[in-house]
Amino acid sequence: MKNSNRRDCAADPTCVFCIDCFQKSAHKLHRYRMSTSGGGGFCDCGDEEAWKQHHSCEMHSQAPDQPAQNPMERLPSEMKLKTALLFEIVLNYACDLLSWEQCDTLPSGLQPSTLDDIYCTMLFNDETHSYAEVIDNLKKAVDCTHKDAVEFATIVDREGRNSVVEGKFRICEHARSTIQRNTSRHGNAALKVHVMHMSVVAHQTFAMKLLAWLTEVIVHSDGLQQLLCIECMKMFKDTDKVLIEHVMLMDTKLWKAARVAWHQVIMSSLLMNQEFKKKFAILYTKVYSDLQSDFIEDDHDHGVSVTSLSVQMFTVPTLSRMLIVEHDLFSIVLRTFIKYAATCKEGESKLRIDRTSLQKHSIRMLFTSVDLRYILSSKPDEWEPKLRKKFVEGVCVLLELLAAMQGVDSVTRQVGQHIEVEPDWENVFNLQAKIGSIISMVIDWCGSDRSVLVEVYRETMKMLRQISGPFASAIKRKVANYECSCMSYDVSSQPVSVHLPLTRFLAGLHLHLQKHRVSYFSEGFLPPQALTPVEMVEESLRTQVMVAQVQAGMWRRNGYSLLNQLYFYHSGRCRMEMQDRDIHMLQIGGVLMDPNEYIITLLNKFNLVNVMRESYDKIPPTGSEETQKQMHSDTLTEEFLGLLIVILSERYATGIGEITEEDRVSREVIQQLCICPMAHSELSKKLTEDHNHETGLESVIHKVAIFKKPGATGKGLYELKPEYFEKYDPFFYHYSKAEQSKSEETQRKRKKANGEGEALPPPVPPQCTDAFKPLSRLLHCDVMTHVFCTILRRATTFRSRGWTETMVQRTLYLIGLALHEENIYHNQQEDFGFINKATSDVQAVHVNTPRPGCFSCIPHHTSHNKGSPCLLTLLENLAKVQKLEEHKDLLSWVLKTFAAVQQLKGKESTSVEVKTDIDAEKEKKRKAELAQQRRARIMAQMSAMQKNFIKVNAELFQETSTELDFESGGSSMDTSEFSAQYPVAVGAKRTKVTEFGLTRCTCILCQEDQELTLDGRAMILASLVQRSTVLSKSRGKTIKDTEKYDPLFVPPDLFWGTHVSTCGHVMHFDCWQRLFESVVAKVQRRPLGFRSYLSFDVDKHEYLCPLCESLSNAVLPLLPHPAMQLSSSAEGSETEKTSDLEVSYNDWLDGIQSILRASIESAAKLKQSDDLDGSLLDPCPIPSLTRMMAQTVAENFQLIWEYVYASTSQFSDSVKEMIKMFTRSSFMVGLNSMPNDEDERVAILAWCTCAYTIHTTENLLRDEAKPLFGALSSRQSDCLNALVRFAAVCGHVTNTTAGQKHALRLLSTITAIEDAVETLPCILDIDMFTLLVNTCLSIPLLQHSDSGINTQLSGESINHQHVLQITMTAHIMQILLTPWSASSDCEMEQDGNVEAQQLLEIYKQVHMLVGVTPEMVPSPWQLWCHLRKSCLPFLRCAALFFHFLTGVASPAELQNVGLNEFESLCKYLSMPSNLTLLFDNENSLQMKCILERWCKHPDIKTKLCASSTLVRHPLEVNQLIQLPQDYSELINSPGISLFVCPRGDSRAPALCLLCGSILCSQIYCCQNEVDGEILGACMTHTFTCAAGIGIFLRVRECQIMILSKNKGCFFTPPYLDDYGETDQGLKRGNPLHLCKERYRKLQKLWLLHGLPEEIAHQLESNKKLFDIDWPNL
Repeated sequence: MKNSNRRDCAADPTCVFCIDCFQKSAHKLHRYRMSTSGGGGFCDCGDEEAWKQHHSCEMHSQAPDQPAQNPMERLPSEMKLKTALLFEIVLNYACDLLSWEQCDTLPSGLQPSTLDDIYCTMLFNDETHSYAEVIDNLKKAVDCTHKDAVEFATIVDREGRNSVVEGKFRICEHARSTIQRNTSRHGNAALKVHVMHMSVVAHQTFAMKLLAWLTEVIVHSDGLQQLLCIECMKMFKDTDKVLIEHVMLMDTKLWKAARVAWHQVIMSSLLMNQEFKKKFAILYTKVYSDLQSDFIEDDHDHGVSVTSLSVQMFTVPTLSRMLIVEHDLFSIVLRTFIKYAATCKEGESKLRIDRTSLQKHSIRMLFTSVDLRYILSSKPDEWEPKLRKKFVEGVCVLLELLAAMQGVDSVTRQVGQHIEVEPDWENVFNLQAKIGSIISMVIDWCGSDRSVLVEVYRETMKMLRQISGPFASAIKRKVANYECSCMSYDVSSQPVSVHLPLTRFLAGLHLHLQKHRVSYFSEGFLPPQALTPVEMVEESLRTQVMVAQVQAGMWRRNGYSLLNQLYFYHSGRCRMEMQDRDIHMLQIGGVLMDPNEYIITLLNKFNLVNVMRESYDKIPPTGSEETQKQMHSDTLTEEFLGLLIVILSERYATGIGEITEEDRVSREVIQQLCICPMAHSELSKKLTEDHNHETGLESVIHKVAIFKKPGATGKGLYELKPEYFEKYDPFFYHYSKAEQSKSEETQRKRKKANGEGEALPPPVPPQCTDAFKPLSRLLHCDVMTHVFCTILRRATTFRSRGWTETMVQRTLYLIGLALHEENIYHNQQEDFGFINKATSDVQAVHVNTPRPGCFSCIPHHTSHNKGSPCLLTLLENLAKVQKLEEHKDLLSWVLKTFAAVQQLKGKESTSVEVKTDIDAEKEKKRKAELAQQRRARIMAQMSAMQKNFIKVNAELFQETSTELDFESGGSSMDTSEFSAQYPVAVGAKRTKVTEFGLTRCTCILCQEDQELTLDGRAMILASLVQRSTVLSKSRGKTIKDTEKYDPLFVPPDLFWGTHVSTCGHVMHFDCWQRLFESVVAKVQRRPLGFRSYLSFDVDKHEYLCPLCESLSNAVLPLLPHPAMQLSSSAEGSETEKTSDLEVSYNDWLDGIQSILRASIESAAKLKQSDDLDGSLLDPCPIPSLTRMMAQTVAENFQLIWEYVYASTSQFSDSVKEMIKMFTRSSFMVGLNSMPNDEDERVAILAWCTCAYTIHTTENLLRDEAKPLFGALSSRQSDCLNALVRFAAVCGHVTNTTAGQKHALRLLSTITAIEDAVETLPCILDIDMFTLLVNTCLSIPLLQHSDSGINTQLSGESINHQHVLQITMTAHIMQILLTPWSASSDCEMEQDGNVEAQQLLEIYKQVHMLVGVTPEMVPSPWQLWCHLRKSCLPFLRCAALFFHFLTGVASPAELQNVGLNEFESLCKYLSMPSNLTLLFDNENSLQMKCILERWCKHPDIKTKLCASSTLVRHPLEVNQLIQLPQDYSELINSPGISLFVCPRGDSRAPALCLLCGSILCSQIYCCQNEVDGEILGACMTHTFTCAAGIGIFLRVRECQIMILSKNKGCFFTPPYLDDYGETDQGLKRGNPLHLCKERYRKLQKLWLLHGLPEEIAHQLESNKKLFDIDWPNL
């Protein structure tokens, strides 16, 4: 845990608290930053130099000061002697053995007399070769398995080396040569491999064990720690080096584990003792250059290098300052850095940038620059003479580097021919990025002391003079009767560079002169031959002119390298020490130079002197070349004015404007939020960071902006407060061109929406400091006024060519700045002079005496145009120009402000009315209102005529069909209008269906309309079939043997299921076949290596929907409603037969049991005669069973089996094939085995798939507290509609004989037939809703005829009613038998509830029949509430099933969330709302016998005794695991913080959000073999936890990882910071808190089975995800 409240508490960004100390410290309430650590380093609790306040936590609060005692005094003297001797032996032994370079011999004294021929091939780690490359080469070289090769590679990566072959020298040498030969191909460096004798390896392993023992033993005693420190600082044997110095110098020769072992010894001993820490720091400084050189040439990570210890010393202010003063640390580190950045050729004294070294060592040089930042992180409050001297010496070294960078990578404008080869530019910019923050820190150090500042300023001047040489040649330029000398340098034809670090360093120093009361003109301040102001600004001005010329398109032939340089020049990464410093230098020049001279200098450099002459406008361009030059001149004039705006208005820098740091940051934030609302991270990226990586955003953001919290998606956004919009600056110099345009457009729209003028005037700038107050003189000097007048005069002149609208806009903006300045001066009771100059017809001439060392600017008194209008007159004339409509509002604002300033100064003002866009907008609104009123009148007339037409032609409209086609969105379940009768879905009184919904649909491929029929072209829905454990109450339970598994009776824990989803897009079956065949052919044409770059797998029959690209792997048939197949005659005859049909529940049970007994007897006879397998049950004919019934009962029972048959010839071959194909798909996915049409389980899987999909739909609706029918999406409705209709007919198309067998087994189980009860499962082992679906869909097969397929009419509806009644009774028995706890949220108890009393009696009788005593006897009311609540999921699923099966509309009560859902469901399903009637239906003897047989099942008592495994009802909706609110609690929980990979030391824990398991998410280290495929730990876990689906939280990265069958993607994590943003990778480190809406969204995606589709969509949109090795995660 890292505390980031650095401005208040931490001394530097490296100060950290461990989680235990942090939780008990005052910093918990501060602004802090989180980070994870893999080990190493120390908690800074108690370090007074690390914290400005609250140094210690509550656990480590220091006691009152007591005299310090030497910890060694507590040790016995004899122990000290022996321990010191032991430590010395151990350290020397470890130092000798670990640095031993001989592979087959040992040091003297350890070498045995004889060595056996036992060697090993030792493979060493490097950072060049990849994991896969090492694994492949090991398999070839040492002939090992893939698993062994992975383990070797993992150990090598973790430990730094590992033995891969052991044996005789010849064998090991062969392996070594093979590995090196194979890895050195194609010019690559070979892997480091040595053949080592086993005795050497054994000694080295023992030495590392001894070092580990040392770190452990000294923890127990401070005295032992000090003894070890003393031994470490002793001389090493006969050398001139200290032992620990020798260890540091041999660091790069050691392997990773040996390095870490020595580092642990150093950190736990020397760095824990303040005295020895100082000694070690001195020693470290002494060898710093050698250590860095070794590290730069090495290839190991910085974390396992001894150079990483610098942070422990250089960040301690007292220690680093001592090292600077006494051991020249600053200069040593700088020289080390320069050693690899610049070189000095023989015979030269000047350094030159070494591009080769920069390119080779760019990344590793970064750590040296980091050490420089550590050293400079704490600015001294008091300066000592020695510190001044050593610091200035170090700065002089830095100046040498800056001088080498000055002017490097200069470019010359290409003319005529495009550049052929793009020059190298990245290396120097990388160098600039590394030293940018160092330069800023050095300038801050210099600014804190006057003598240091003066000396460094002088040294910088000298260095610049050495580079620039003598005074440059000058040329005379004359503008507005002023003539001055300008430096002769043409940017468009001579070299220009964006790298001017020395000039910019001088600009940074200059800003600090004022606070020490020093100026450029102070006597004795400047060195001899100092730069003149003109020379000071020259280099920066050249860069700005080049930028302007690039904008004008003059450098197009210079290629992309120049554009890239200018991009980084303006980017936030470099602009502080590049662009900003250039502007500062130009502002310094504006202060030091005469204003007229300054403007002429700028005009000369922009090559605009001729443009500002009156004659320029009189000579029209001739030819294309002249026209192009004029276009360039126009753009350069615009950029010149833009640069003036920046120079004059950008005062938000310390030393230039009277501002604070908060003012500067506020201004940056305001300008960025004027573009659009932004997230906190976006704003942070726009702002520059200081050396502590702080932007200052938090201190100002709530002052200027309003935070808008995010929802389930998106980010939290900051919106600018309305009162700060007036500070918008359209010419903010940190805007890119795109940002400037967007911000201007946004602000104009905002003003227009508020009814304001669209003018974007300049905001009032802050007051300049005294030193920069002369900068404002530029606004009213004669040359500037001439520029203003020239542009405005051309704008008001007919057919003038020397102006553009942008010029006018920027001129008006500058005039606005001048008016603001006039106001500022007036408030200070001073005269600015702009108003006088602007209202004077004759320009006054002021004779200025040039300052020493400056070029002279000489005014000329001749050729005045006394008849030329003044500036104010030109502004007034401009108001009459029609072609400037876009800037009328700005002009109006300027004139109004001008008049207001004149009034302040007591002068008369002339008011000129400017018609702005506001008036035009009002007129436009008035006309729009009139047009709207006219349209309303016309629409009213049309409506009246339409009503009249309908009234006259009422009969025509009554005859019109109300049937809706697919495109109209019609649905068979459309319940928007009902008849007065309450709809009933089952039973003899089932509501007649008159609308069949979807009858026609359009193929998305051929766009052909098709009517749904059984004999026409088959229509299908693209669908996805997947195994699911979303409803599982036994997570981790799997099917052991899918070949023998019987899916007919689904267990109540629903541990597995097959789910179907669809995107709802319809295709012809044959169109889809052609599509899929083309997809397969296209994939097969791809190279084998590129087939993995697909989001679907055609080998698994996967494809993407051609319209929405949803992942699919099957086609779901679209079938018409069964009743549509009836002819009118058949329907009429059936109506006559079944209109009064009624079979009581008892008669139905009697008939069903008769069928079952007869079938069992028939099977027994067949078994005895050996004619057939007796396990096959054949249904007996109905007439033979009704002889024993009463006549009326027999007739009715026989009628319910007399179905009207649809001829099988009506089923087209494509429809049959389509049905079989989907049946095979559900079987293949559900049981993960190849389908066989003759397999008896095929139809069962289809029925179970239907039931499970309904289960999950109801589960999702219940979880979201949504109504059963009112919240179904179109996808869900289309899917269930098609799926239920398919399931209703699939048994007739597949093996019907097997279907009859299934029906008999199901009925035998539910009716508990006495002859088969022992061979069938008990009711506690069955999911009753799946049993209901399977029974209802299989029961028509009992009397199946080969002549056709049964259609569903009133007789079958009676079967449905009675099956539903008995399964509901069985479900209530499940609820009564399973333990439960009384709920506290049941309804208010009602007195005298007879039903509740009866239910309690049933509860007691049931337990008595079973023979168990309930754990508790609930109150009647509690039992009544519990039963009704527990039955709801079953009833809801049943309502969905029968709704889509029969097409009966749902009642209005079930389309909204209501309190009477139970009664509404019972009424819709023809079930009694009084549950006791299910048990005592007309005193049914059959029902009582069935109840008794249920309770007497052999297994039921065993199940109840093992209550822990019982499934309790109602089944609660599965949730993702509960996560803590604070992310720090999660990341520091014991299971996460202490997690180590079981096969290595990897610390990449992944938390399974489905079950809570913690696994390793590191590639390669935890691989397992699953079905012959090598998979990582997380992917392996998905198959046992969630049928191949996984949701993991990678805790150390705060990253959600979704996996699905070898594919994966990342998902938005549910943890957000206080700014409403995620922080994947913990890069920002802000405190994170759980967002319940985000977590809920992830939960819904899982419940909706949308994870595979989400993965496919992300893979299609982000191809980079394919580069991740998902199977090995």
